[in-house]
Amino acid sequence: MLFARIVLLLQVVVMGGVGLAYWLRPYEMANLNGMLLMEAVSASNTRVYYGGLQLGLALFLLWSTRRPERVRSALVLLVMMQAALVLARIGALWLDGGTLRNLDIGALSYKLLSALLALLALYRLKPEPAVAPPLPATPAPGAFDDDFERLHRQEPSPDRPDETRHD
Repeated sequence: MLFARIVLLLQVVVMGGVGLAYWLRPYEMANLNGMLLMEAVSASNTRVYYGGLQLGLALFLLWSTRRPERVRSALVLLVMMQAALVLARIGALWLDGGTLRNLDIGALSYKLLSALLALLALYRLKPEPAVAPPLPATPAPGAFDDDFERLHRQEPSPDRPDETRHD
């Protein structure tokens, strides 16, 4: 559990830092990736999708580290998300016929390493114990005593007052 939480907290720091950088400095961060933001709406979209989304994911991962039952789902999210980004980056390189720049190699390596570490942390987690269904409520020990006494005295049942028992 400790290894899984460390993996998640490292992701919180990285995603939170990058998300804040994109939120506070969208022009500079876009320029690092070779993008030019020409309109105000471009900067707004960069803040939302690159900054806000990563900040939201970082907050979810941080929230997930607080309770043991949330760690597994956070690791699954992290594996799926980072693996999808790795595949998307490789697919984009193939479609665009581009070559990897240093920044692309670093981003691809980071995402691949993150996915593998999260997968390892998920594998190392102990399986959740199977929860047995709750037992039905049992009546109190003396709940049926009246019925037995009535049978011994041969009194009519309260449900059927006109019936009497004849042996």
